[in-house]
Amino acid sequence: MIKTEQKITTESAFDFSLVGPKERIVFFDIETTGLKAGSSQLYLIGTATFEDGGWVLRQFFAETPGEEMVVLRSFKDLVNSRASAGRPILVSYNGDTFDIPYLKSVGTQYGLGDIFQNTISFDLYRFIKPCKEIMGTPNMRLKTVEKLCGICREDTYDGGELIYVYEEFLRLKNILKGGCEDNELNDELKENCLKCLLLHNAEDVADMPKVMELYGYRLLKDGDFDFLSAEVIEVPKVKGKSGLVLDVKFKLRTSLPKELYKERPGMTVSASGEDPLLLELCLDIYCGELRYYFVDYKNYYYLPAEDRAVHKSLASFVPADHRVKATAATCYTRKEGRFFQEPAPVFVPVFHETKDGTRYAELTEEALADGEKWKELLLAAL
Repeated sequence: MIKTEQKITTESAFDFSLVGPKERIVFFDIETTGLKAGSSQLYLIGTATFEDGGWVLRQFFAETPGEEMVVLRSFKDLVNSRASAGRPILVSYNGDTFDIPYLKSVGTQYGLGDIFQNTISFDLYRFIKPCKEIMGTPNMRLKTVEKLCGICREDTYDGGELIYVYEEFLRLKNILKGGCEDNELNDELKENCLKCLLLHNAEDVADMPKVMELYGYRLLKDGDFDFLSAEVIEVPKVKGKSGLVLDVKFKLRTSLPKELYKERPGMTVSASGEDPLLLELCLDIYCGELRYYFVDYKNYYYLPAEDRAVHKSLASFVPADHRVKATAATCYTRKEGRFFQEPAPVFVPVFHETKDGTRYAELTEEALADGEKWKELLLAAL
């Protein structure tokens, strides 16, 4: 077995306390020749652990199929070494679906028992999968989401292609073992294969502390952030705008890896600037008159002269020639004030310009102070 060990430098703004003490965390990734243990081989496990103030990358590589158990045992020993401070936290990307079941099966095969006993699994993929829309990624492959974190890889292979590289490594190793006049060339080719195999796995693991910043999207989606303030500010007037904007501020639990900017009619959501934990929701303010539509229009009469609807209990006091039965489109009362658009009916009552037009809520002092509803509105905007 080949074992490599090196210190790695990875700058991550992620607050690891959200997962657990760094000393208990083991980032890991495996490489195999297939998807099912027993009919394929485990040939490489990479890990990253926090030691002496920095991250250390270790790789356990099987030079022959017979070293599969040695690789797994070495990984088990490393995980157990993290147990002195508590249950080891195994961090992976899609590990709950593939890596862990595969390793459990191999462990059983060699009589090593459940190597994940008394450990905690943190599968980042499982947590951020529901955030695909907020993240704006075409898919959730590791190489795709790494780009959100500004990670550029040297490796150009995927796991499936590396199966053939490993098979070529084994073939060249056997040729060298048997002796050949082209040993120098074959040895160089073998080392190139090894380099490709180790590089792919090393980049998967070494970049994981940085990729953990993506967990901030899950905290955002779950509403795990704090409301700070909501205030009206003046901005330069633009045609059709009031010159007033509602600025709502929130504080994130951990920073996002990339500036967030979402825009929809009448509002923007952004996380950028000097404070990486600041998230802002900006809404245009409409000053004027809007309508509140009653749902049970069959119980109302419309008064054309007053351009409003009244309940039938009051309409009886209005002359018959001054009222008509209301329809869904005329069953409303009018309201003058300041309003803001909302993507979902969070604040009530809801106002419109026309029956099926844009949804608005009235801007009141009570609304400005309702932090929970602002959080709900922000999530609806996202």
